[in-house]
Amino acid sequence: MEKWRSIAAGMSCLSMLFATGAVTVSASDEITEIPEQSIVYWSMWEEDEPQADVIREAAEAYEEATGISVEIQWKGRGIRSLIEPALDAGEQIDLFDDDYQRMAQEHRDYLAELKGMADTVDYEKHIMPVLLEQVKNWGNGELLAMPYQPYITGVWYNKDLWEEAGLTEQDIPDTWEKLIRVCRKIKNSDSGLSAMTCDEEYVNLLYGYQLARYLGQEKVQQLIRNCTWSQIPQAKEAADDIRILFFAGYMSQSAPAQHPEGQDEVGDGEAVMVLQGSWVPNEVTEATESDDSWGFFPWPAVKAGTDGTEGVMVGAQGFGVTKDSQMKQEAFDFAYSICTGETDMKMTDAVNSIPADTDNTQWPEVLADAVPYMKEMSKPYMWAAGLEADPDYKEQIQSELLKLTRLEETSDEFIENLSNMK
Repeated sequence: MEKWRSIAAGMSCLSMLFATGAVTVSASDEITEIPEQSIVYWSMWEEDEPQADVIREAAEAYEEATGISVEIQWKGRGIRSLIEPALDAGEQIDLFDDDYQRMAQEHRDYLAELKGMADTVDYEKHIMPVLLEQVKNWGNGELLAMPYQPYITGVWYNKDLWEEAGLTEQDIPDTWEKLIRVCRKIKNSDSGLSAMTCDEEYVNLLYGYQLARYLGQEKVQQLIRNCTWSQIPQAKEAADDIRILFFAGYMSQSAPAQHPEGQDEVGDGEAVMVLQGSWVPNEVTEATESDDSWGFFPWPAVKAGTDGTEGVMVGAQGFGVTKDSQMKQEAFDFAYSICTGETDMKMTDAVNSIPADTDNTQWPEVLADAVPYMKEMSKPYMWAAGLEADPDYKEQIQSELLKLTRLEETSDEFIENLSNMK
């Protein structure tokens, strides 16, 4: 891989200038050291996370190979609200990362187009086709983010608890009715387990998936844009469905819990299933020190719905190079070194994630049950299946969903309140 193409080219040009006499140094000349160059990178990770360890190692390798240091500032998930004010204030930031959809949609005015640099190393061949298609679609045809650490979202379940509740592989549900039967069987078993759990910040996934099963993702986005909640009967039907999970006691009594207390119930042997991204097995295992095996199935289909289990929420984190950076090529090279090759596999092994580089085909064992569904997926969903497509509206939707799932309002009140918000 030609990771350091720009650096090698720069050093070659400098050597040519000396050789041709365009630049000369006499005995009396004072030799001044070339100032150290550095890339300023704002990271979405905390410095004690395993992703940070991989990135630090990559930064050390980059500096050793090029002489260019990478100044990393660990901002955590709060980067989504910090990055734009910092760039507006003129702070030097050459590279940052966030959810790749948010990069291309919400941060697009701050990002450089990467296709020219990508073409020199055939980078697009290394990106999963579904991720490349989506990131370009959100960028109006431009490559504004470099996907890494891809994920697939669906129902992850503790296989040991699944068996303890008397369930087998034949019970894995592909319809809403079958999921309710599974939940009822778990509740009525002698296991004392909750069928499902969730965290506050992920209630949008529950309702987004259910609504998209009825309408399809495109009509979910239309509903939000046009604020036609009261005119679409499936919007209330989906709210009824999600509310029944909580009202009937299929959800943990603590759900929706403060993150990550809900998802950790699966590792603590208290709840069987959680709707989450493919990072959750690793996070739960790390947090609870459990060694349980994990299963996966897509969110089930609904009767007379538009989409079935072929609709799957897939995505990735993404690196973006800022358009005002004076180190665009260098920042691209560094990000490329993380998204591909050996470092991509180190990231995969460190956090049990899906490889980003299509040349790396070995998925972690803990995610093995998701592989067939990724291959069968033909309708890629955005995060929350389009429910968060309007960044100015998503917090209002989540606020109402928290009331709905805490049984503080009925489905009719939920729809009425959303109808009056925009």
